[in-house]
Amino acid sequence: MTGGDNMLENLKNLLNEIITGIFETHRTRKFGFIAGLITGVAILTIGFLNTFFIFLCGVVGLFVGSRFDSKDDLVEKIIRKLDEMLPEKIQRW
Repeated sequence: MTGGDNMLENLKNLLNEIITGIFETHRTRKFGFIAGLITGVAILTIGFLNTFFIFLCGVVGLFVGSRFDSKDDLVEKIIRKLDEMLPEKIQRW
């Protein structure tokens, strides 16, 4: 190995240690960076409104999924809420 190759290998190892350290210690920053990067690419490729719609669907899915994971009965809550909102003529149950 020549001196230049050795220096390049040391620089590569140092950069690898720095990047690994950043990703191991700053998990939430890494998640934020990746989410921002994906959002930016999506806005540039499919547009703002389409990206917003996909994001909104994801939030609704997250909300519904978290409700199913909890001990509450989601279907029963929806039926009760519909009973409160709908007039007597429309209600079938």
